[in-house]
Amino acid sequence: MNSKERVKAAIHFNRPDKVPIFNSAAGDAVPLPLTYSKDWNPGHVENEVGLFPHNMNPNNWNEPDWVKDRPEFKDGNWKNIPHEEVDEWGCIWDMKGNDKNMGHPGRPSLPDLKNINEYLEQYTLNPEDKSRYESAFYFKESFSEEFYKLLFIGSRGPCHVVSEMRGFSNFLVDHSKHPKELNRLLEHVTDFIVESIKTSHKLGLKSDGIWLIDDLGEQTGPFFSPRLFKKFLGPCYKRIFDTAHELGSETHLHCCGKVDRLLPVLIECGLDAIEFDSPRMSGYNDLKQYRGKIMFWGCVNIQSIYWKGTPEEVEREVWHMVRNLGTREGGYGACFYDEPKTIKTPRKNIRAFAKGLEKYGDYSKIPSHWWDYPTVENWNDFEVPPLPPMDPD
Repeated sequence: MNSKERVKAAIHFNRPDKVPIFNSAAGDAVPLPLTYSKDWNPGHVENEVGLFPHNMNPNNWNEPDWVKDRPEFKDGNWKNIPHEEVDEWGCIWDMKGNDKNMGHPGRPSLPDLKNINEYLEQYTLNPEDKSRYESAFYFKESFSEEFYKLLFIGSRGPCHVVSEMRGFSNFLVDHSKHPKELNRLLEHVTDFIVESIKTSHKLGLKSDGIWLIDDLGEQTGPFFSPRLFKKFLGPCYKRIFDTAHELGSETHLHCCGKVDRLLPVLIECGLDAIEFDSPRMSGYNDLKQYRGKIMFWGCVNIQSIYWKGTPEEVEREVWHMVRNLGTREGGYGACFYDEPKTIKTPRKNIRAFAKGLEKYGDYSKIPSHWWDYPTVENWNDFEVPPLPPMDPD
């Protein structure tokens, strides 16, 4: 199989030859990233004074007067000191300076819903702006048609964006106190995502899949009940997934948190694959009932084994992911965490992940009886069980 065939076989449980790999450096799936508009130039209006552009190259930013008057802010020096940034949605980010990641959501940018009309008028993104798609076309042309192409639609989905606009506590309260306004905000973000998918297709990107990022839970459970999730976010995801499917793309969602209780809603809405950086957070046993119904992308658990385990344990964990997240017909894909330095993952463990895939990611080399060997009932996140015995007896 080539890479595209391998990923599609894993998604649809059509017996891939190997576990597909998604790795920023190499693998079967490659990203087609959408970016901010070249017309976006924050910091020049009253409510953005003091805010720097989020995820923008400082050399591409037309510095406003309040930056030009401060020598310590000149020539991108602001990146090295604590500061606030604003993104295209108007969301505010806290940056410590010299950040190795995207920073953290800051204060609410829309704390008072009385200002919703003015806010949405200012922060409505244009999905038909061709400058957003330039990087995606560059990546597409850099890889042959044998690779599986994933359209990355911005950095966050509707739940992420709206919770950052409102502030997380306000966002949760809005589900009961301000449902009309909450739906309006969610639809506002969803409209952009849907139209971006359509525009990408019209422009000729025609990706094999779309990749959405939306964290929906915390360590012990989802942010909301399945009933509330289906009521408010279900329609958003269904519109997004239906649009992708109508244009021939499969749907993938990166999600942090223990969200197994939300999977029935996501599957009903049309999600084809979900990616967990920490699969053990949702739990192999709690995910077991969804094996064969949805594909799981998974990294070796970044909260425990990937950074703290031995290389031998990392290798063995690959088999447990193949077994507990997938089936003998497919359903599991390996996803390498894209910021291993941030979580202090030793290089030897990254190599061990790859080595484990060589050992246990080739379906023809997996002993048949391993699939029927009993799985663990009580998992300890910092322990990796032994492999099944080689002898079937």
